[in-house]
Amino acid sequence: MTTVPQIGEIPGSLTRDAFWELLGHVEHAQLDFKRGVATDVRDTIAAMAMTEGGLIVHGVDDQRRIVGCPLSQNTQDRITRIAMECGVDVQVRQVTVADVALTITAVPAVRSRIVTTPDGRLLRRVGGDSQPLRGDAMARFVREREQRSAEDQPVVSVVAFDPSAFSVAAINEALLADGRPAIDAGRVPRALEDLRVAIPASPPLDLRVLRAAVVLFANDPRDVLRGAAVQLVRRSGTGPRSGPSIERAECAGPLAETVACSMDFISRHGGGLEVVTGSRREALPAYPPTVVREAVVNALAHRDYALAGATVDVTVWDDRVEVRSPGGLPGHITVDNMRGEHYSRNPRIMRVLKTLGYVEEYGEGVDRMFREMEARLMEPPIFEATAASVTVTLRNSVLVDVDDQVWLSQIGVDGLGRNEARVLVAARRRGAVTPRSLRAWIPETEVDAMLARMVSKGLLRRVGVRGGSRYVLSDTTIARAGAGPPDDRQVHRQALLDEIRHRGSLSSPEGAMLIDRDAAYARALLNELAEAGLVRAEGRTRARRYYPD
Repeated sequence: MTTVPQIGEIPGSLTRDAFWELLGHVEHAQLDFKRGVATDVRDTIAAMAMTEGGLIVHGVDDQRRIVGCPLSQNTQDRITRIAMECGVDVQVRQVTVADVALTITAVPAVRSRIVTTPDGRLLRRVGGDSQPLRGDAMARFVREREQRSAEDQPVVSVVAFDPSAFSVAAINEALLADGRPAIDAGRVPRALEDLRVAIPASPPLDLRVLRAAVVLFANDPRDVLRGAAVQLVRRSGTGPRSGPSIERAECAGPLAETVACSMDFISRHGGGLEVVTGSRREALPAYPPTVVREAVVNALAHRDYALAGATVDVTVWDDRVEVRSPGGLPGHITVDNMRGEHYSRNPRIMRVLKTLGYVEEYGEGVDRMFREMEARLMEPPIFEATAASVTVTLRNSVLVDVDDQVWLSQIGVDGLGRNEARVLVAARRRGAVTPRSLRAWIPETEVDAMLARMVSKGLLRRVGVRGGSRYVLSDTTIARAGAGPPDDRQVHRQALLDEIRHRGSLSSPEGAMLIDRDAAYARALLNELAEAGLVRAEGRTRARRYYPD
């Protein structure tokens, strides 16, 4: 988890190891290191205020050396003056790391207005950089900020609050993930405040529970938000035509349970593949589970909860899954920039999801969906946006056969690109690939650079030099997934298994005709499938038939 701690939670004195463990070495949207208090601090303050807030650590240089920056009167005045120029109320404190004094500035996320630099620039944090918004992206961002997020709307005060309406188990899961102790039902209001989904109000003992709390933790959020649910339907045929429905379901409850319920429905109806490798059965879901989960989580996390009665809708066809979320794209996000940009319509909900591990890093989820689909050699996700909804479509068509898909999944390398996966399959099938053959096959790719990356990742091994060089599967790849393509026996077993599932049953003579081999050979393969638990044999000798197990 890369969210930063609250400034008051940082110890006043830390060892170097404890400091780096707490904050990490890598700058991101909520963390920036500065050697001192340079002029560009105003850019960082303005950008953080318009993103998710964060911490600026003064006294650490670009090489991550702790050089020190004590909180002197001059440092305090300079930071305060810069923050006032941007119109942002910051907190400043000193901490000591291995006897070296550092200054930390905590920048709040500003939701109710627009914050610019003194010279009028509107900035956003993208990774560790502060980047400007221009043109239409700026206009849409401003419009979005002028409208208060529906997640911030109070739904009930603690005076009329019924703790039994909330799942203590779901709240405790979030508290423990956030490093806080678990609570009992009597402490639900305080726990919601600690998780920033309830806010103090007047009188002092009152508390306003926000819609974000209902979405995340209510046993049935539909009691307050009629559309806080996922409607799922399995339709026959291929999309996007409206075929007859096979099954319908509705998932509602604490958000984590809603995600799990939706994933279960899609997994049951989305289909999958099974192949026989040796005597083992290998299952391969039709869609990468991480991609499906990302699509569902994004739909729930970024939807517009002001649209009363509108639900997230999931439709599963034979060839695709479609997830539609109420509300247009938020802020400055477009279909073209969503892989690299980030904007949260519901930052409170997003923060809790990030704490729970449903979101690894702000703004990286969509890019990960593309990478996961590429690694399986599947078509990329298709995003469509209107003023009323955002739809993502996942299609289950692939560029390689079932065996190659399973083989690629066994390699287990994150971020495997589409062309890299195709090269690995070619090296497996052919025994080796050459730069010359790849240039003819994928001319749009910088082949030499790609091969060098694959060697550095441990995927391929170079054999020979200069014009005679070729690339073969590395020992690491072979150890993970095996080397050559399946032998005839394995191919025939798979063909028999597929035919049994297609027909409903198969005899040895029928199997022999299918694979063009003798009946004894076919019977042996069918018995191997039965021993592996993939099929069920009924009858004796020549009358025996094999059925799906």
